[in-house]
This record gives sequence, structure tokens and C-alpha cells, in this order.
Amino acid sequence: MATLTETIRLAPGVYLQASPQKFCLYRLLPREVAAYAETLHETSDPDTTRQIMVGAFYGGFPQCDSDEKVGSVATGALSLLRYIHNLAGGYQTTHATPPTMRRVAERLAASGRHTAARYCLHVAEEESGHDRLALMDLAALGLPAREFVARLRPKASLALVELFTRLADSDAPIAVLGYAYALERMALFSTAESIAAIERVIPPGVKATRCLRVHSAVGSDAEHVAESIAFMATLPPKDSAATARATYETVGLLCATLRYYPGDEAMRALLDEFGWLLAEPASA
Repeated sequence: MATLTETIRLAPGVYLQASPQKFCLYRLLPREVAAYAETLHETSDPDTTRQIMVGAFYGGFPQCDSDEKVGSVATGALSLLRYIHNLAGGYQTTHATPPTMRRVAERLAASGRHTAARYCLHVAEEESGHDRLALMDLAALGLPAREFVARLRPKASLALVELFTRLADSDAPIAVLGYAYALERMALFSTAESIAAIERVIPPGVKATRCLRVHSAVGSDAEHVAESIAFMATLPPKDSAATARATYETVGLLCATLRYYPGDEAMRALLDEFGWLLAEPASA
């Protein structure tokens, strides 16, 4: 049986232990906490780092007993109106990524951490222009995209951007990599099948899944997740703990805010204000 070699405190009373083969999460009573202390190796390896980050990711979810239930939390219910709401939210998070990562790179470079700074600049370049994909999808759906995203600013996405900004401005700005990992790992629940289901609720002939496809298991995020694990495996222990805690916090925030959808009636009223003319297809 694999020995659990590294321990991270994710939150008060929540501890993660990991080895190259597995992870375990512990939610402890106050009297039990004294038995656990953070223990991280000076040098890690990609397998252990992968287990740490996957453990932090799943630890942030409400109690779920299967990937299917986790995926349903991640993707939400299917409807065209909800998808339009999600596109507006996707614009907010993708728009914030490049400038925030560049600011983190500047902070890291100023403290002499040039390798980490270059990696954050690399992430900023990879994510540049993804906000335009969301705008293109909204335009394809018959909306004045820039005016629409200026008006509809979903609470869930604004909360994520606020967390991203707070991490970037914290004493451990490298923690933004944990935030980015959480969003990209979450995107892997969008599969070819789930994208096809979304396309069935979009009016025929309309191509409006550019942003979704890029941020999915069939797009670039699977590669980005593997790339981020490889880089995070090179980080010192303090940074490893910071990125894991950021992942845990990001997933927890995602789960808490995914239910902020205002409802179909409110969305229809907003779309009417923009003179939206597309008809919703019959339910799949």
C-alpha cells in the first residue's frame, strides 16, 4: 500500500495527504487537528503533485459520491437561456486572465523569480483572445456582444475574478496557478457529448460554441492541465501549499456560486431589452 508522504492544510480542519499513487482528504474535529501537520518535500514529482492538485480540486466540492454528480454540479442544467448567461460569465473570467497573469509575472520578476514569471507570461499568452471567442458566440446568437456583457455581469464570474485578483495581490501571487488549474480542470467535464447536447438547444445553423470548445476536454484545457502539473511540481513547498489551497478555495467558490443563475424569466426580460429575436428550440 502506498505511503501518504505529503500533507497540506487546505482550510481549517481540512487536510490533504498524498503520495504518487493516491490522495486522502480528512475533515477533522478541532480535537483531532493536533495530530496533523503540514509536511512537504523540498522537491516533489509530477505524480505526487498531480495527486495533491486532484485532491485539492475534489476537496472543494460539496459531498459528492461520484464523478457523475461532480460533473452535474460543474456543467449545470441545459437551456439556451442559461447558456447565454454562461457565455456572459465566461467573458468575464477569460477577459481577466491575461492582464492578471501579466501583473503576477511582474511581481514575481521583481522578487527575482524569473522562471515563475516566464511561466505566468506563457499562461497569459495562451489565454489571450479567449474573451473574443465568447463575444463571437454571443454575436452569433443575435446579440450586440459588447453591450450585452457590459450589462450582464454574472455574480458567479465576478466572484471568481475577485478571488483571482486577491490571489494575484497576495503575499503568495503564485497561488493564481491553483485558481487557473481549478477552472481548467473543471472545464474537462465539458466533453464532446455534453457540447453536442448544448448545440441541440442552440437554434439550427447557429455556431456558438467556440469558447466552450476551447475550454473543454476536446479543446486545449486537457493539455494545459498536464502542463500546469509539470510546472507546479518544480515549485518549493510553500508555493505548492499555496496553489493547492487556491484550488480548494476556487472550487468551493464555483460550487457556491453556480446557482446564481437569475432564472429564465429574468433572462428573457433582459434579452427582450436587447431586441433578441432568436427562438428557443424545443427542449432536448
